[in-house]
Amino acid sequence: MQATDTSNESNVGETKDSNETPPKITEEYGTLREQAIVNFQKPNLPNVNVPERIIICLDVCCDNQNSMYRLGDGTTFSPINMLKRVLDFFIHSKHAINKETQFALVLLKETDAYLAHTFTNNVKDIINTIDYVHIEECESDNFDFKHVFDIIKREVEIPEYKQTQCMIPPPYVVRMIVLYSRSNCVPLILQEDPYLNFLKMQMYFYIDLLFAHEEECNLFKCEEIYDTLQDLDNGYSYVFEVSRNAAKIHECIAKLLAHPLQRLLQKNTDYNFGTKYHVSHS
Repeated sequence: MQATDTSNESNVGETKDSNETPPKITEEYGTLREQAIVNFQKPNLPNVNVPERIIICLDVCCDNQNSMYRLGDGTTFSPINMLKRVLDFFIHSKHAINKETQFALVLLKETDAYLAHTFTNNVKDIINTIDYVHIEECESDNFDFKHVFDIIKREVEIPEYKQTQCMIPPPYVVRMIVLYSRSNCVPLILQEDPYLNFLKMQMYFYIDLLFAHEEECNLFKCEEIYDTLQDLDNGYSYVFEVSRNAAKIHECIAKLLAHPLQRLLQKNTDYNFGTKYHVSHS
C-alpha cells in the first residue's frame, strides 16, 4: 500500500507539473505582449522607402590621435580616418539602396558647428568634402548642440505630419546622424530648448547616434557623454557606442542603413539570424 500511495503521489505531482506553463514561454509571451503594446502606441506612419535627407554631423575633434583602430590584416586607422572609412561605406550603401538619398555634412568643431556641404545626392562631392576634413584639438569641456540646431532650423525643411493623411508617404524624411568622438568634452543639450522639443515632436525627423570613444573610460568622461547624448533621443533613435574596435564600428554603421520608416524600435531588433539553434562542436 505504501508503494502504491507513493506512486500515486508521484503521478499527481507529474500531472500538476505538466499543466504548468514553462517559465521560458511565460517570459517570451510577456515580452511579445510588451512589444505589441509599444507598437499600438506608435503613430501610424507609412512603411515606405521614401528618399532620405541625411545630415551627417561629423565630430572633427579627438582626445588622442594615437589611439588607433586596427583591422584584422594589421592595418591601422586614426579615429578621424576610421570615421571617414565607415562614412564612405555608409554613403555608398545608402546611395545603392536609393539613388535619391541626399546627404549634408555638418562639422562639429571645438565650440561651434559648421555646415560644410548642403544636401546633395552626388556621392563623389560629399565624399570629397569628407576626405578633406582634418582633425582638430579640443581643450573645451563642453560642446553646445544649440549650434547644430541653429543650422537645422536655418537649412532644413521637415515634411509635416498630418494625422488625417498619416498613410500617405511624405516626399522624404530627414535624419541626423551624429558621430561623436570626444571622450572628455561633454555635450550641452538643454531639454528645455524649444527647437529641440519641436524636433522631437516631428514624425518625419530622426536623430541617430554613434559615440566612438577612447578605450579606458575610467580615465575619461565616456559614461557622462553617452548618457547626455541620449537626451537627443525621442524614443525612435538608434544609439550605439564603440571604443577602438574596428569590427564593431563597421557593424554599428551597417545597422544605421535601415530606413527610419521601415525599421523596428532599437530595443526590439534582433540581428542573430540563424544562430539561435546553432550548436558548437568545438
